[in-house]
Amino acid sequence: MTPDRWRRIDELFDAASRLDPDTREGWLRQACDGDDVLRDEVLRLLSHDERAELERFLPAPEAIDRTGDRTGTWPPHAAGRHPAGLESIGRNGAAPGGRDGGFTPIAAIHPGSGPGSSAGRHVPAKQRLLGLVCLSLGLALLMLSWKYLVARDPAPTQAIPYSILIVASCGVALLILRPAPLSPSRARFLELGMIGLVAGVFAVSQYQTMLDFARRGDPLRAQFVMNHRVLIAAILVLCHGLYAPSDWRKSGLVVGLIAVLPFATLLALYLRNPGPMAWLGGMGPRGGTSPLVLVGFDAMLLLILAAGSASGSHLIARLRREVREARQVGQYRLLRKLGVGGMGEVYLAEHQFLKRPCALKLIKPGIESGAKALARFEREVRLTATLSHPNTVEIYDYGRTEDGVYYYVMEYLPGMNLAELVERHGPLPPGRAIYLLRQICLALREAHGVGLVHRDIKPSNIIVARRGGEDDVAKLLDFGLVLPGPSNGASDLSDEGRILGTPLYMSPEQATVRQELDACSDLYSLGAVAYYLLTGRPPFHEGGMIEILVALARDPAVPPSLIHPGIPEDLERLVLKCLEKNPDDRFRDADALERALGQCRCAAHWGPAQAARWWLTAGDPMETGSGEDASGRPTADALEARHSA
Repeated sequence: MTPDRWRRIDELFDAASRLDPDTREGWLRQACDGDDVLRDEVLRLLSHDERAELERFLPAPEAIDRTGDRTGTWPPHAAGRHPAGLESIGRNGAAPGGRDGGFTPIAAIHPGSGPGSSAGRHVPAKQRLLGLVCLSLGLALLMLSWKYLVARDPAPTQAIPYSILIVASCGVALLILRPAPLSPSRARFLELGMIGLVAGVFAVSQYQTMLDFARRGDPLRAQFVMNHRVLIAAILVLCHGLYAPSDWRKSGLVVGLIAVLPFATLLALYLRNPGPMAWLGGMGPRGGTSPLVLVGFDAMLLLILAAGSASGSHLIARLRREVREARQVGQYRLLRKLGVGGMGEVYLAEHQFLKRPCALKLIKPGIESGAKALARFEREVRLTATLSHPNTVEIYDYGRTEDGVYYYVMEYLPGMNLAELVERHGPLPPGRAIYLLRQICLALREAHGVGLVHRDIKPSNIIVARRGGEDDVAKLLDFGLVLPGPSNGASDLSDEGRILGTPLYMSPEQATVRQELDACSDLYSLGAVAYYLLTGRPPFHEGGMIEILVALARDPAVPPSLIHPGIPEDLERLVLKCLEKNPDDRFRDADALERALGQCRCAAHWGPAQAARWWLTAGDPMETGSGEDASGRPTADALEARHSA
């Protein structure tokens, strides 16, 4: 099935899944315009989706057709060793061995744990917001009751600010009580918005009420209003520390503004209405003091309280972060942090029952906030889970923590990425570079075959590991920017007009923010990775980001043999062909590039025997020795002990 066909199926599936089941078939019949094969395929996927919702689990993936696999033409494996990841998987998913040689659960996604799950995933955040809303409603109702039932204030316009607060609080409450997910950034916005709204409403009310009493010639009651607003400001300062914990800078800014707001309102009132507020200027001389002294003590107490609230808010935020790092996420126990990226943090984790090490990626709060960003996160997991090639990282699970942080779980790869490999050991021998690049070509062949473009191929996104008794197994990961092939709907999810990817390794067409990217863009990036493996540096690296982007679009790449002599001529021509500015001048697809790599004269200089020898003598000592399971993989306990040593 062609990529265009798959994209059409995906579009129809998304549209039909939003319709009522009774009207889907009639709509599909009209939308497919007589194409019964297309309609049947979409109906089949919809049926699978409905069954998954009922069973709370998706069916196991089909066994992979490997009739076209070219690994058979590679150098022969050593005796007694088997290619990693070629074990067959039964239709029920109960395979005796996974792609890494050990037991592997079905590479499927639990619908109940994903972004579309029901309420209950954001209990702490929603409880904080509900508490803040209830407090706001209570303050507004209390003030209205006091003014019109106890004090019997005759000015009806003074009810307007409190009415606005009540309506806004009810609207926020309805938003919180919806079963739809509430992102961390939206929760933070609502928390700050509610506190700011309450402060603003009471500032307006203070202005109105004090001016009204001043015009009536009742300065004593105006003073009482000021004292009341100072107390309310103190309540808001404390509430911010409890309901919106943050670092001390952000929290200090917010509570500082709240603390000075009553006095700023008083100053504005005095400057704008000097006649009615003349009593304020006369209070000091009559009492042998000044107006500043009259309000200074309250201001000092509020500022001290604001400092304490900011410190407490920072402490609560830090404790929440530490608890998040030390807690158990779902059925996974976090052991230690493996790394930090632009989108989140990756932890070494262990499944509660399988006791198998895995890598768990926590998406940073605030990163996955907008609708497009959330869709991009979900798409990364779902698309990666559909890819089953042994050289693509395997996704086990994904979900969302109780405080709204998204995560997904993938296979743990005890090894190093290509950037670390070159940094530690220098440029690779040409034969080894070919050996690794061919594996990534095979992973891309599967992705491109279903119309997916990775868009962020770089050395740090390719792991070299020991898997299932095999050495130098290359794994392609981080599909956070992956796109279906040219499609308006898919492009919308990747923020039109923004450069997404890594400039050092992106293609010229990607650097110019063209949305219609295809497989040739990935082949350029893979050529840039090959250039880095052979020379120790990317093709264009001098200057800042703008200079690099200009060079990508304008300058030809320097032949790698001029930087690192000894690179075979046929391999150099191949790399430079990948780096052509015009996509039409590059290789037709990943399959063609893989065949060309295999035809290089130095391709036979590296194979499983050479890889095993290298890992035995020069590989990372943390990945050898004791503490391994039957398949040669480090156990979770051994890994934790090593990393804490």
